[in-house]
Amino acid sequence: MKGITEKVSYLQGLCEGLNVSDSGPNGKIISGMLQVMEEMADIVEAMQQEINSLQEYIEDMDDEILELEEKIWGTETDDQDIVELKCLNCGEHLYFETCILDDEDVLEITCPNCNTVVYVNDGSFDFDTYDDNDDFSSKAMENEHS
Repeated sequence: MKGITEKVSYLQGLCEGLNVSDSGPNGKIISGMLQVMEEMADIVEAMQQEINSLQEYIEDMDDEILELEEKIWGTETDDQDIVELKCLNCGEHLYFETCILDDEDVLEITCPNCNTVVYVNDGSFDFDTYDDNDDFSSKAMENEHS
């Protein structure tokens, strides 16, 4: 696709080729419009270059922030599944990685706020049957009572 400056230049050349003169009223209007279009085209292209520069700058900043996050928090957690539990006693939200559920030993997860046991991995609960929209704590309660 041609740039806007090239399109305006084409129209100016077409105007000259058709012998549109600046002396007549229509020629003055067309000539004035082409001058304004040329100025606007220059401004638009300058803005596009600035946008491209800003986009590159933002991408560089994003990469640097990602590197800092990895340095601060270690490896990325995007590849790992995170489970959210809600303590039924105090309402505290707890987050942990699903890989700890693969442990052979019985594992109890307690609320750090009120020390209430919110989950035990004794095989009575299956995380895979619930999607992200389900309220995990209410499903856990239902399974404990059934």
